[in-house]
Amino acid sequence: MTQDKPTAQHSITPGDVVRLSFGFADQSGSGDYEIVRIMPTRASGEREYRVRGADGHERAIGHDQIVSDGPRSARSRVG
Repeated sequence: MTQDKPTAQHSITPGDVVRLSFGFADQSGSGDYEIVRIMPTRASGEREYRVRGADGHERAIGHDQIVSDGPRSARSRVG
């Protein structure tokens, strides 16, 4: 069961903070990120987001990279 995955993609909005796990060996991309904007869906139907990490860098990520139990509105936690 995937309890750690958000169930409703549309419930994530700009300003929300989500936790990501990219699966890289060094986990360099894991952590908390602020949703900057919602991007068009991929051809597969997966929603994409533009996110900003605590280091100030932005990334494009797919919904399947979000591992938190749901978004939080806590802008002060990132950046």
